[in-house]
Amino acid sequence: MKGYTAVLPGGQAVHYVDRKRWLWLLSVIYPLQPFIAIWLHFKTGSELWFLLPFATSYIIAPLLDWAIGEDRNNPPEEVVMQLDQDRYYRRLTYAVVPLHLITLLGCVWYATTASVSWWAFVLIAIIAGITSGLAINTGHELGHKNSKIEKLLAKVVLAIPAYGHFSIEHNRGHHKDVSTPADPASSRMGESIFKFARREIPSTP
Repeated sequence: MKGYTAVLPGGQAVHYVDRKRWLWLLSVIYPLQPFIAIWLHFKTGSELWFLLPFATSYIIAPLLDWAIGEDRNNPPEEVVMQLDQDRYYRRLTYAVVPLHLITLLGCVWYATTASVSWWAFVLIAIIAGITSGLAINTGHELGHKNSKIEKLLAKVVLAIPAYGHFSIEHNRGHHKDVSTPADPASSRMGESIFKFARREIPSTP
């Protein structure tokens, strides 16, 4: 496992090892999960396999999160710059961009060419929408970088869920007005997720 070391002004060394370094590869695979359901339907003919991405996202992942518990292997502030400059993490983020597009096109192709019922067609459409929504996470990270290529990739990947305005609104709106009444993307004290969504979605340009 690769380690990162920083020396504090007093001479004390801070050492950090990312124990999840190779597990981050799963972030590249995750947007491709609709293809697992598509392949299983192709092999078995059972349309119930289109429920698999829902089970993965809303049952299996939360149970794993509960079972694994809190992750305390966070990097100290002193080595964050070294992690930011590690090309391994950058390349993973770049690789996800075309995969989001491939998944969307793959879902569209299968829904329009395979013999599926109307409710299976709807499930494929929802799966495509949910997976495309994950592109906002990728666009968020790339949009915070300074290079032209990363900002371009942010715009490209945000176009997939039709959320291209995010790269402008988030950086120049949310970060400027965060935690103030002027920011619709900041939740209010004690506000439920449902009330927040009803207020934030129509208010964000």
